[in-house]
Amino acid sequence: MDKRKVAVYGLGNMGYLVAERVAHHFQVSVFDLDENAVAKAADEFGATAIREPAQVAEVAFVVLCLPTPAISLTVLNDIAPHLQRDTIIIETSTVNPYDMEQSARVLKPHGLAIIDASILAGVSQMAAGTASLLLGGSKESIETAQAVLDSIAEKQIYFGELGTGAAAKVINNAVAHAVMVVVAEAGSMATAAGVDIEKLIGLLSDKQMGLHRPLTYRYADRVVNGDYDGGMPLMAARKDSQLAVHLAQSQGVPLFAIQSCHTVYELGVAQGYGREDYAAIAKLWNDWGMPAVPSSS
Repeated sequence: MDKRKVAVYGLGNMGYLVAERVAHHFQVSVFDLDENAVAKAADEFGATAIREPAQVAEVAFVVLCLPTPAISLTVLNDIAPHLQRDTIIIETSTVNPYDMEQSARVLKPHGLAIIDASILAGVSQMAAGTASLLLGGSKESIETAQAVLDSIAEKQIYFGELGTGAAAKVINNAVAHAVMVVVAEAGSMATAAGVDIEKLIGLLSDKQMGLHRPLTYRYADRVVNGDYDGGMPLMAARKDSQLAVHLAQSQGVPLFAIQSCHTVYELGVAQGYGREDYAAIAKLWNDWGMPAVPSSS
């Protein structure tokens, strides 16, 4: 048992599991507005309840796992004056880089460091020990907090400066949530058209087909390397997208994501990229002054 003390703020579904995992290796104190959760943590893994900010004066690390960035900031404002100057804050909540910067500004006058360690997992994955942490911040602070990070999740990806781990989590979730809408639309189209759903799932999950190919080939190879020669022309992809929209219309299926995405293919053709591989839609973001990949790639 590491003698350094860790305070965990937030005992929701994910936070409770985080606190439990940390408690296997450290002395843990916990705070949550739900007194039942605090009592349960005391009973199940010996956590000490935090009743007032002054109680965190001896902790070496503070782990935040809270519902909103505003709550994280409120907690930091409350406890920062009471923490030792070398205490490290580990933000595991889902926040944006701007929120990390705000937190850092609150902590700086007190000589406190913060790192982002965004949790990429569901509750079941955290319970099973298969969660991942997306890290951002000072390498020195991360190294100091490594034992705590390891206690939460062994798999970790370091992205760079403060806020980059948080940004990666938000982007990952944005993709997952957008794909969920596309998949729901696809399932509705398939049902209306009499397509076997199980076979459709198999088709879309094939590594050479629907969900994988745009990322693992078209983005990873073509967009990253700026290679748009050959391949499936953007004009052909636009035609296929148009057919999908017409299929949905003929079956009375409302489209939101797929309909919106079709507009991008129209813009790509209008911009003169019609004969290039359809990954060339990424060039539109370059045209708008927001490159799809760094210029050094």
